Amino acid sequence: MRPPYYQQDGITIYRADCFEVLHELEGVGAFVTDVPYSSGGAFRGDRMASTLSKYASSDSSQQQGIGFTGDNRDQRAFLAWCSLWMAAAWRASIEGATFATFIDWRQLPTISDAIQAGGWVWRGVGVWSKKFGRPRDGGFSSACEFLPWASNGPIVENGNYPAGAFEYSPPPVSKRHHLAEKPLPVMEWAMANVPAGALVVDPFMGSGSTLVVAKRRGLRAIGVDVDERQCEIAARRLSQGMLPGLSLEELEELEDGQAPPAAVERTPDVGAGVQLQILD
Repeated sequence: MRPPYYQQDGITIYRADCFEVLHELEGVGAFVTDVPYSSGGAFRGDRMASTLSKYASSDSSQQQGIGFTGDNRDQRAFLAWCSLWMAAAWRASIEGATFATFIDWRQLPTISDAIQAGGWVWRGVGVWSKKFGRPRDGGFSSACEFLPWASNGPIVENGNYPAGAFEYSPPPVSKRHHLAEKPLPVMEWAMANVPAGALVVDPFMGSGSTLVVAKRRGLRAIGVDVDERQCEIAARRLSQGMLPGLSLEELEELEDGQAPPAAVERTPDVGAGVQLQILD
């Protein structure tokens, strides 16, 4: 395997295509990621546009963010590609390992097929409510993203009971490290079923939010990204230190350059947002 871009405190970053790393891994207890959705645009010309033009608001200064690659596949190509890397992830995982990736409503059916084609047992779908969405005259706003999850064989009970839905507002694009960045509390919710001691892998780590949460929990983790700019951002975030006792919201404020509170005496609960109760 190629030398790591960053390695410290049980966290490793590789600047590489995910296939270069997945085929070399073994003993993985959880895959948690945010795959490029390949969802922006109904036609080939739309899909081939930059991610900044597809996903960032056009009215602003918010376009200063960094775009990302791998978001221009049509649905058939997306299914084939996901099936391949998910199969490689399955082979690298231990029995009972878990798998979860964020996705939007357009690609949710396709990603559920890819998960099963890759060898995983599809277990369900978590819901992240962003509290708001683009208004749609005569229709429902797109205010949610989804977290389909799976396991390698039978589920291993570990005493964790994460909620099936989580509500938390994303920050404006201008305050993100990555255009599609998930807030730290959302990533903590997505990792709530990962047992202590598990090796966590994010094959599309972006700015490293999965790794930040893993480090905070004392988990070993590996992140992979083909973009050196994102590897640099992730390494810088990990090098800042976790400041035990800060909530994840306060940690995000500190990353934005705001001063931490004068005194902190608590340890935050897993998932600082609103965990929505689902009634049968």
